Amino acid sequence: MHPNIIDVFGTTTHRLCLGLLRLCTEGRVEESEAIRVIHFALDHGVRLLDTADSYCLDNSDFHYGESLACKAIGSWNGDRDSVRIFTKVGLVRPQGKWIPNGSAKHIRKSVEMALKCLEVEQIYLLQLHAKDTRVPFEETLSALAALQAEGKVAHLGLCNVGPAEVRQAQQHFQVAALQCELSLLSRKSATDGLLLLANELGIPFLAHRPLGGYAKVEKLTTNRVLKPIAERYQRSPHEIALAALLQADARIIPLIGATKCSSVASSIGTLSLPLDISDKTVIDIKYSFTPDPDAAASILPQAIPTTLRTLEPNAGPSNLPEVVIVMGIQGAGKTELVGSYTKDGYARLNRDELGGKLEDLNDRLATLLASGSTRVVLDNTYPTRVSRAGVVRVAHQAGVPVRCCWIDTPIHEARRNVVLRTLVRYERLLGPSDMKELAKQDTNLPPPPAMQKWIDTLEAPSSDEGFSAIDRIPFVRKHEPQHTAKGLLLDVDGTLRITKSGEIYPRSASDVTLLPNRKEVLSRWIEDGYQLFFVSNQSGVASGKLTLMDAQMAFLRTAELLELPVTEIAFCPHPAFPVGCFCRKPMPGLGVYLAHKYRLSYDDLIMVGDMDSDRHFADGLGIRYKDAKEFFA
Repeated sequence: MHPNIIDVFGTTTHRLCLGLLRLCTEGRVEESEAIRVIHFALDHGVRLLDTADSYCLDNSDFHYGESLACKAIGSWNGDRDSVRIFTKVGLVRPQGKWIPNGSAKHIRKSVEMALKCLEVEQIYLLQLHAKDTRVPFEETLSALAALQAEGKVAHLGLCNVGPAEVRQAQQHFQVAALQCELSLLSRKSATDGLLLLANELGIPFLAHRPLGGYAKVEKLTTNRVLKPIAERYQRSPHEIALAALLQADARIIPLIGATKCSSVASSIGTLSLPLDISDKTVIDIKYSFTPDPDAAASILPQAIPTTLRTLEPNAGPSNLPEVVIVMGIQGAGKTELVGSYTKDGYARLNRDELGGKLEDLNDRLATLLASGSTRVVLDNTYPTRVSRAGVVRVAHQAGVPVRCCWIDTPIHEARRNVVLRTLVRYERLLGPSDMKELAKQDTNLPPPPAMQKWIDTLEAPSSDEGFSAIDRIPFVRKHEPQHTAKGLLLDVDGTLRITKSGEIYPRSASDVTLLPNRKEVLSRWIEDGYQLFFVSNQSGVASGKLTLMDAQMAFLRTAELLELPVTEIAFCPHPAFPVGCFCRKPMPGLGVYLAHKYRLSYDDLIMVGDMDSDRHFADGLGIRYKDAKEFFA
């Protein structure tokens, strides 16, 4: 890998990249005209082309952008080896929509086809186009890293992410470039610290929509700051805006989305536009790229003031001043630990109780410390460095050291805790609509996507954030001695029964056929003291393919054919996607509910199923799993 990829990007000609999006999507020009525009850019020194597999009209047109880039390079008379083509994966275009797909299977398939379309053996720079919230980010990152390890990709980058995702990706591969929206009119990537992070990593920042995009570009024409400068230089406000972006930071490489040669020429002209110090000062006052203090603090290493006292690790509550951050995923078990601090006299700051935004707690903390209340505990999820940076900053300003207590609870254990909390409060499992409604008054009931988001954005606490001590506390589940009963959790469709009609699941009781040897095997388990429970996903109810009554009658018919006592039939009638409940396998809800209600011992609880979701369900509960084919053989 090249030691400093920005040298490859920036020193060959100049800092502009031609983005092919508008040459490939709705309203695109003829292919011959698009190639003429690309050739014009190349003839005038541009050596960077940005495309994507999804730069097309819809899925039937997939990889058009890569094919276009290949044709343009192949028909150009210049030095083709000096041109770098960047492509992206992670979006699909059904009916022309833009839908994320970060599955490992899709990523690999897209890269294999991109290699063919680009007619290369290795992609120079492959970027993840967008994060898919339906797929664990770790899965997507691992897929990208594997492709690089196989030599199919030279460099890997990320698009449309924040600092937390970049750091997470760094654990899988060296992030070689970042691509996000950035312009004078859209500066979030600068203010949230992403541009600063690019500088810290020594990598280029590819700025798309460098003039604000369709929604904002016309605002530049009458801009009161840019218009007088444009008139003085006899340039357009758009050219001044692009020049200011180029001169704001040496890492910025604007992606120009031109569809005309004249537009390319206009953009290239900004490279030699000599804005003076007064111009830059006027622009910077209105359009500052300076990151927010907490964002900057989360990017740059923070030194611990020498005047602060030393904190001993795992010391527990103290009589001396300290601020304690208790962090962890929702359902981690923070409440019990916080209780030990509040019982000892610590003031507690918790957003769920006080309301408002997380950063509002920083002002409350400053007030407490200034008033002499110098022992404070804050318990919020705090997954990222930037979410924690404000607390550290305020505490250090007050001369108080900060301890971070990280309750390191695996997500499967946290899910069990949230389900148990729900059962205690509401005596039932909640569907997606119930959870959404109750969340207005009960903020301690996060839906599954919120918990996965925490995992995807987690940045483990580090001493360079300014913590005087970091206590990593492993989660330990307490044994429940009253839970002694034995149980078999049985998937139903494909495990106990099939349909006469050939459908995946029965639409009526008359369509049920019992699979062989089920009664005989289960009888022996009953004789050994096990109770039988059905646990099933029935998303057909939510989709309207069968009624709730039809599903229940089909289950009763299955139990009738078994001629064995079934203690309870538990099933999830909610949508298969997106998963918004804890009762859909592989979420642990049904298992936790049955174990809680019937005092089942997790040591004597077995899941029998035929799908990966059944296996993952068992793993999430920490119980044994038996494959149906082997179990009933």
